[in-house]
Formats: sequence, structure tokens, C-alpha cells
Amino acid sequence: MSGGRLGYLAAFILLCLSFLAVQPWSTLVGHASVLKVQSLSTPELIEAALQQGEISQEMANLYLAYALTGAGKLPQDFVSSVPWDGTLYLHKLQKNLREVNSNSPGTEAVQAILSSICSYSDDVLPNRFLTEHFSIEYNTVGGELELGDYIYSLEVSWLKQIDQFGWAAPPVYLPNPAPENRYPVHITTLNYGLYGFVSAYGDHAGFVGDNPNTSWNDGDAIASCMVLNRDYSNFPGTSQTALDATAAHEFNHAIQYGLGALNGFNLPDSVFIEAGATWMEDETFDDANDNYNYLWPVFSSCMGNYNYSPYAYWITFRGMLEPLGTGVGGGGEDILQAFWELTSQNLANNLGALSRAIQQHGGTLADVYHQYAVAVKFNRPCQGGYARPFCLEEGPEYVVAAGSTTVHGTIAGVGSSYSGSVQDNYAINWVKLPENSGVYDISLRNTSNGGALRSSVVCDTGTSLRVQPLGAVIGAGGEVTQADFNSTGCTSVVLVLTNQAVTAENPSSCIARSYQILTTSRVAPTPTPASIFYFPWVPISH
Repeated sequence: MSGGRLGYLAAFILLCLSFLAVQPWSTLVGHASVLKVQSLSTPELIEAALQQGEISQEMANLYLAYALTGAGKLPQDFVSSVPWDGTLYLHKLQKNLREVNSNSPGTEAVQAILSSICSYSDDVLPNRFLTEHFSIEYNTVGGELELGDYIYSLEVSWLKQIDQFGWAAPPVYLPNPAPENRYPVHITTLNYGLYGFVSAYGDHAGFVGDNPNTSWNDGDAIASCMVLNRDYSNFPGTSQTALDATAAHEFNHAIQYGLGALNGFNLPDSVFIEAGATWMEDETFDDANDNYNYLWPVFSSCMGNYNYSPYAYWITFRGMLEPLGTGVGGGGEDILQAFWELTSQNLANNLGALSRAIQQHGGTLADVYHQYAVAVKFNRPCQGGYARPFCLEEGPEYVVAAGSTTVHGTIAGVGSSYSGSVQDNYAINWVKLPENSGVYDISLRNTSNGGALRSSVVCDTGTSLRVQPLGAVIGAGGEVTQADFNSTGCTSVVLVLTNQAVTAENPSSCIARSYQILTTSRVAPTPTPASIFYFPWVPISH
């Protein structure tokens, strides 16, 4: 271990001690399916072959088991270096096994392979190191990293998420606990671009029922184990940032398992499971920025039934919660913590749980989602005249990494119109309007038989955003108009449209509601000072 890292690790231990005093998800499901790499990850290739009828479900299960364990038996057609995360795949694979004939040769082969996950073997992982919170088993560590780097990433993840943020620690598997009741971690060779994963099965993992670290009876809490790659040199960014992001991401999955939230009937959609863990990377290691590689999500796909790779959706949670504070206890993390606790207690799920979590802290999901829709379109930094809630701290960096967010439609000149559709259960449309075209009226019509359309016209002056709500939220057949909109001095004008109609806490589908936007010329009135309209967030009370 380098002297610098030793010094930092020593300081970190002292800190701890002092503190303790774009394709559909059905075919593209990976941690990096929206990376700007023009190929699919290994599990995406397997899933695509299954969907196209090239392989059976039984064979897909076997190939996925090979991919998760690094077995060298995977056919070359499915080998890819595109990075991915394995937790949700493993969870899905275990679910698949419960639904097929357990006596078939293929199923028995998969079960035999998975039985080795998180199971100690002297000739594979002969070394063990105990940290304050983790029992780490390993052989060697490579790719520019040392064991101390893993210790740092894991312990910072615990310090942030458990000690500072106050999330419930994962439970211990009492029938076979890891040494000194530490959380079990294996560092081993993972092939095919696999970052790592958390498993509900292994030597020190299994069903617990009630997590003693919560104040309620979880009912179906699970003790888990974590597997990390021994070499992150081939991943985006540096080896350390890839490790930091993976440790924070996977440890959040361990917390989710520990709350019983990944088990039972109240299982959240994958977008909450994986986008939440990806968002936590940023909360834990703000400079890792591995999640930049997943931008952007499909903004027109609803939150309530998001059918694309969920990892890119982390920016939605970041954008909605950033005004409350990032990387600090009691900030934005408090909302998702409440989401998981409500889920654990079976008091609400999916959209219902997120809505209740925000309401408990003085806001509404409809408000913060619309604010986010404005902010993420322009990605302006929070400085100068660009102010919360319509800015993003790292917005310009997102644009450098992924390019600007694109509009869904354009009205090139005043007097023209645009027709589109936007899904129920929280989805976004952006329509570009004429800039520097004088004064004109803007009308929005809901031409469908449902939905709840909320709209704002936003002028970027180059120094600030002028955000003007068009008026009331409109339902079926409704219409609202912004009269005398003055586009003079606007470098960009966008109508931001969100559909906040909720059809169910966990809808099985989202209906796209049609709308029409019309622009009409007006005679310019006497200029008046521009006003900036805000949807105020009520501060969290403690």
C-alpha cells in the first residue's frame, strides 16, 4: 500500500472512530446499456438472443450464471467487455429458477454454479482481512489497486450511508455469520465487463425476517454478501473511481436487501432499485462520476412503468432531490431513505412510496418533478442568475459527458403549431419555441381523454432562466394559454411539459396523452421587468 493511501486510511479510521463516538428494458437491461459504446453487454446479448427466440429460457439462465461467476464456458457470441452490474440480473435469475422445472439438467447446472457464489474456498480466496465493518476474502488485487483501496471504498460507503445518512445497516445472518459479525465481501476475478454484485445466497447470507437495525418488523429482510471485481483497470474512468462507484452502488443494494425491500409482494420496479443505487454512487463519492456514462434516460418514458435500462434514470432522483442538499445527512438522501422505509413497512410502493416520502418533507412529487424537468433540459450551473430549483450543480459536466438533452418537437416560427403525446405517471416532453421573435401567445390543448398536463414556458437569457407557468394543470379536453409571451432576448425558448396523472401506485402500463401547442402573433405591449416564477420547496423540518 502506498504511503499516501496508508496515511489517508489511517485518517479515515480515526474519522470513523470519532464519528462513532436506448432500448426497452425487456431487451437491454444492463448497468451500462446506455454507455456511448456501440455494443451490448454480455447479459444484454443473452437477453436479446432469448427475446429473438435464438435460445431457450433454460439456456439463457445457464449463460447468465456463467457470466455472473466468470466461468469460461460462455459461448463467444455472448462475450462482451461492455460494463454491467450483476445484482438485478442475479435476483432475476434466482426468480427464474423458482419458476422452472427444478429437476431439469439445465436448472441443476445453474444451481450448482450459483452455489459457489459467496462461498469460501481456501484454494480460491485464501486470504481474509477484517475491517471495522467488513470481512474481506480475497486472493490477489490487481489493476493499479491495493487492498487498502478496497477497504477505503467500502468503509466510506458504510460511513456515508449508515453512519451519516442514517440508513438501516444490513442484518447479520446468525445461522452462519461472517467473522465478528462483519458484512461479507469477496474480491475475485469477474469477467465479461462485470463490476460486481450483491447476492442473497452464500455462506453468510440468507433469510433473516426482521432486521434488528430497524424499528419495525421488516418481515422478509435478507442478509446478503457482496462480490467485487479484483481488477477495475478496464472500466470507464480510473480504477479507483470505478471501484468507489461500485462499492457505493452495491452496498446500497445490501441495504435494500436488509430492509426486505427486494423480497416479497412489495418489490419496487427496477427503476427504483437500480437508479436509486446509481444515484447513491453520487451521494457517497461525489467525484467518482461513473454514472455520467449512463446519461441520458428516455425522458418520454414514464417513471411509473419505465421500460428502458434503469441505470440512466439516476439523474431524475438527483435532479428532483438536489435542491435539498447533496452528500449530507438530512438532504436529498432523506427522501429515498423514506421511500425504502415505506416500502419495507408495506405502507406504499413505487410512485405511492416516493410521493409519500416527499410529502413527509413538505413538498409534492408533481412540483419537484416539474422543476427537475426544467433543470435537466437546460443543465445550467447553480451560479450567477441561475438559481435552484432550476439549475443543476454539475449540469455543464453532464452535457460534456453526454451532450445536450434533445427536444421532442420544434415550432420553427410564430403562427405554427406542434402535436405530440406524453405518458401518464410522470413523463416529460420538451418542445422548442421561437426565440427572439417578439411577443406571441402560447396555447396548450389536451386533445386526449385523460392525463394531467402541467406546462411552463422557459426563456434562457444566457444569464438566467425565466420560467412562466402556462396556468392550471389541464385534464381531458382542457386548454390553457400564456398571453403576451415576450421572446426578445431569449437565446432559447422551450415549453416544458410534464404529465403528472397517476393511474396507480405501480401501474402496469402508461397511456400516452395527446396534446397540441399553438403559437399566435401579438402586438408587443409596453415592456415590463421579467419575472421568475418558482415552485417553492418547503424546507425539511427536523
